[in-house]
Parts: sequence; C-alpha cells; structure tokens
Amino acid sequence: MGPAKGIDQPAVIVQKGLAGGANALLISPGFARSVAGLLRPDVGLVLRVSITPGLAPEAAQETPVAGVETALRLDADAVAASIFFGRGGEVAQMRFLGELVELGARYDLPVLAEMLPPDARPFDPEAIAHAARIGFELGADLIKTNYCGDVETFRQVLAAAPVPVVVAGGPSKGEDSAGVLQSTRDVIAAGAAGVAFGRRVWGSADPEGLLRQMSAIVFGA
Repeated sequence: MGPAKGIDQPAVIVQKGLAGGANALLISPGFARSVAGLLRPDVGLVLRVSITPGLAPEAAQETPVAGVETALRLDADAVAASIFFGRGGEVAQMRFLGELVELGARYDLPVLAEMLPPDARPFDPEAIAHAARIGFELGADLIKTNYCGDVETFRQVLAAAPVPVVVAGGPSKGEDSAGVLQSTRDVIAAGAAGVAFGRRVWGSADPEGLLRQMSAIVFGA
C-alpha cells in the first residue's frame, strides 16, 4: 500500500498502538527493524513474510519475501502469510504456507495464515469457512479471516476451523469508531480469539483512543 497516511511514519503509529493497548503487531521485516527499539517484551511480533507486490502488474496475490530464518533473527513470536483466493497463484502460495508451517514447527514458531475468500464473496460465510478450513488443514496455528456480519453464523464458521481465529478489519467502511467497536464486540461474542485490524485503526482519527476501547472489549477490562 506504500506510505499511506497513518502508517507513513512507522514509529509514530507503533507508539500510538502500544499506548492504546495493542498486544501484538503484524508487520513486515523492514517495518519491524525500523521500530525494534520501541517493542516491549509483552508485545508480540507477528512477522509478515508474504506481501502483495504493490506497484507490480501481478500484485493480486501475495508473494513470499522472507522466512523462518528472518523471523528468528528479528526475535519474532510468530510468522504470517496470506492467501487471497480467486486471484490466481493460490497453489504456489499454499505450497509456501505448508513449508512455513513445517519449518516453523521445528523452532516452535507459530504460523498465522491469513485466509481470505474470493473478492466476489468477501462476507459469504460459506466462502469464509472454506478459506479458513484450508488454513486449518495446512496446519496453521492461527487463522485470520473476514467476519461474515452475523454472530450466530460466524460461530459456525469458527467451528469449521478449530484453531484460534482472529478477524481481519479490511478497508475502512467509512464508519465511525462506534462501528469498529461493535464489530469487535460481535466477533468476540461469536468466539473469535481477537481482532487484527489495520486500516480501520491506523486510518482512524484517533488510533490510540480507538485501540484502548477495543482492548477493553477483547480483554474484558
């Protein structure tokens, strides 16, 4: 996404995130190195080891850019890779994710699989469940995927992938903080392990304040 407003200054947004109560950061290797001095032992580093190649014509699917060795060198607590279904290149990315799971297990390094349904069905519970199930079958320790918009239905989605699931925020829907907080309440009520909101947090007018309220919902403070 490039230096979008909100993440254009890595140190600034990390300071706001930590002050707001974020208990983990999902960031790329370069970003992680740039903020290493700000990280605390009680904050998890989930290293993103696949990235959408931005300006390139083939930017639809994620591309592997790092691996377990980089994660260990940066003292990461987990690694994360994404698959965008329906965009092409899924088989190669699934192979990478499988290898990541296998190698990560040798070092007790958990793998978060971001499994996103096709763009035409982003909130379809069957598509979400199918995508999440593939991540589960590949052996991922955690799954990140979309919320279907209904608490009861999402409980069935979670049952299809019986590992901890965190919910992706996706692009800002133009809602105020109340909408983000309600989404957080809903997914926690459904049984999700937490939320991994990016744009809906760093794109807000008050990331620190919003995170503080989200943290209270997730951790029952």
